[in-house]
Amino acid sequence: MTLRTLLPLSLAAACSFAPPPAFARPPLPLPATAKAAAVALPSLAALAQPTPGRWSGELVDGGEVVRFQLLQADPARPGRRLVLLVPILAGGDELMAQVARRLGARGFDVAFCERAGSALQPPQRGEEIEQLFHRTVLHQRLLLRWLAARTPAPAATFVLGISMGGIVSTVLAALEPSLDGVAVCLSGGDLGDLVLHSSEGRVQRWRRWRRRHDGIGDDQLRREFAAQPYEPLAFAPAVPTAKVLFVSAEFDTVVPRRNQDLLWEALGRPARYQVPFGHYTAALAIDTILAAAADHFDRRRPDLVP
Repeated sequence: MTLRTLLPLSLAAACSFAPPPAFARPPLPLPATAKAAAVALPSLAALAQPTPGRWSGELVDGGEVVRFQLLQADPARPGRRLVLLVPILAGGDELMAQVARRLGARGFDVAFCERAGSALQPPQRGEEIEQLFHRTVLHQRLLLRWLAARTPAPAATFVLGISMGGIVSTVLAALEPSLDGVAVCLSGGDLGDLVLHSSEGRVQRWRRWRRRHDGIGDDQLRREFAAQPYEPLAFAPAVPTAKVLFVSAEFDTVVPRRNQDLLWEALGRPARYQVPFGHYTAALAIDTILAAAADHFDRRRPDLVP
């Protein structure tokens, strides 16, 4: 057996899986602050096929422009399943491409939007961060609306979000109950606490900038984030527990364990897949993480769910 064969097996053996509860709690109502109105079908402004099986497009809805990529594993195959990938905090284009290719190899169509903007950068403050989060959620919903209206429509639609994308995916799954499943990866809740304790360099630099330019300390930052309407802990109870796979990293300091556990609890303690890595070193287990997500999505096929 070669080293290339042994490494994935060793990684898989070091990971752990906890099943969902036998009797999941029923989904609860959306928070009162939720902007849950259905989105209208956006207009398709552009669509090109740069390579076989890959489409680049642009949707327009009012003042919003949504640029997206769509990878189709086999356009002619009936009963196609679609995964929407949700962008991470910063950059990550190569990661998105890797995830898309791997899921495509499992037979899924994959779509993702360009990021609406970069979060937690000067001169952003609470209002700008709230607006960026709102636009990010809206862009995902608009793309889902357009994909669902295509002929033929996907036989099943799932969402996979990593890090900041996992926070957005939690909100998205609450606002879009027609989704068949969601994988929330390397993510957490209680945003005020998360910003204060994350080891992420971008977050720490933003905190120092707020202190230096605005005289804002940790207590005030916590209050600012507590007032954000998109706290994932508020939306998580509205997501059916059975729909969720929660992926966590045991030694994550970017999203500390406490924040991971809070979101997992708020989601009703769904199925949990844990890897023995940190936030970024979890990339070493990307194949096993995506295999767990793909298996979860396979189990959530509409023809298999009672």
